[in-house]
Amino acid sequence: MKITVYNAKGGAGKTPIAANIALDHDYAIGTNEAYHVYDSFIIDERLLALDLSESFPMIPDDIDIVFDLAGTISDSSHSITSAIIQSDLIIVPIYNEVKSLAGGIGTLNEISNIPEFKGKVLVVATKLSKERKEHFKKGEWHKSNDYKNVLAAVRNSGFDYNVLPLKFSKAFDAIFEKEMSVAQMCQADPLTRYSHREVQTQFNKIYEFIKTGQDAK
Repeated sequence: MKITVYNAKGGAGKTPIAANIALDHDYAIGTNEAYHVYDSFIIDERLLALDLSESFPMIPDDIDIVFDLAGTISDSSHSITSAIIQSDLIIVPIYNEVKSLAGGIGTLNEISNIPEFKGKVLVVATKLSKERKEHFKKGEWHKSNDYKNVLAAVRNSGFDYNVLPLKFSKAFDAIFEKEMSVAQMCQADPLTRYSHREVQTQFNKIYEFIKTGQDAK
């Protein structure tokens, strides 16, 4: 399986998503980030780091890899296009902020203009938080205003891609501090299991989509 996590606008949560996938499912990492964080917990044999202008090689079918990409698609951004055209799935994280919404929709448009890409696209609505006046139960983040605004932006732009929720959590910083996935942290510590269980459940639904191409109900 080859997965690209990409949004031309930074700060949407690409790297925590990519790292979590790699740690949970033993994926290799490909990145074009000049200052990436993978050196400390991804062994050299499982890490492929290139410049924006370089092309990723065609990865053999028996190697699972997740590409964590920065930059915008252009005639010289060969790392982005070379990753996308060989990917089975593109995950586009978007959060409810004007620049992220615009960057996310622009990214979806860029992907749709690459004729060689034949895989699926999944949008993940990230950094979801509950406003003071919002009332919904745990596990119902699709009812949050943040999620609804991301979903509306995607639909109003003519895309019918699945949109899955991922709430804001300190777990994302902890991935790099502890060099463990959310699930691994939950297994290691009962208190962490309690505080991060919603995020782990949301990641499990992302994994189910990766596996089946459908939402986990």
